[in-house]
Amino acid sequence: MRKLDIKDSIGTLIVLTSKLMERAAEYEIKKGLGLTSSQWKIILALNLFDGLSQKELADKIYVDDSTLVPVIDKMETNGLIERRPDPKDRRHNRIFLTKKSESTVDSIIKIILHLRKTLYRGIPREDQESMRPHLKKIINNADKILNKTKSGRRA
Repeated sequence: MRKLDIKDSIGTLIVLTSKLMERAAEYEIKKGLGLTSSQWKIILALNLFDGLSQKELADKIYVDDSTLVPVIDKMETNGLIERRPDPKDRRHNRIFLTKKSESTVDSIIKIILHLRKTLYRGIPREDQESMRPHLKKIINNADKILNKTKSGRRA
């Protein structure tokens, strides 16, 4: 019987790297700003694309839109975001940053940039840059598989 070596596979290393980087960011931002992972991701997504629908926001931060409801409710109660009726469809809301959350954007970015500097320590800039196209190629190849599956064809 064949065995699959996952310990040193590129996929396993990418997943582990991603999860640990995310957990480190969650820890540092919670410690420094008191924001949960979902909250700071929502703030950063709305900083780039203010006025998203709940579905669009969920897609941007890679979560199921139904899991956002209690987070958005709490953020609205705390004055971090506001819901406004969608002018094209009043049955739906658009989500916007408030002045209070806009003031935290720079702090979140500062923490993330410092964290990146710490995590990338010992990796020359040229090596960091050379990884980028390879990772993008893996992402594009995975997207192609998923798009085939979504269109009804088998992957």
